Amino acid sequence: MKQTFSKSQRVVRGDDFTLIIRRGVCVADGVLVMFAVASDPDAGPRLGITIPKKVGNAVCRNQWKRWIRESYRTQQQSVPPGIDIIIRPKKDAKPTWASIKKSVPKLAAKAAKKLARI
Repeated sequence: MKQTFSKSQRVVRGDDFTLIIRRGVCVADGVLVMFAVASDPDAGPRLGITIPKKVGNAVCRNQWKRWIRESYRTQQQSVPPGIDIIIRPKKDAKPTWASIKKSVPKLAAKAAKKLARI
């Protein structure tokens, strides 16, 4: 499977971010918070990342984004299709590659299970 991350696999519109955060399910662990909503089952999963300024300066925020994006890109086959997700760091969490890499697929599975019950 190709491990690309094209624009069609991203949540890019502000309205979509708002919809997912307000109407989606929320799951979290010690590092990340994930909001998810069901979408077109024929389409693959889409990812959006939001990093608030409270997390730190631009260097810190970009580090978070790079690690989340790379973790998702390399593990996107474990994310169920037909789901749109928004990921943000948990308040006061410190970024480490290992914790983010472990957290993304675990939270995606938890969110898919929660969505299936709705």
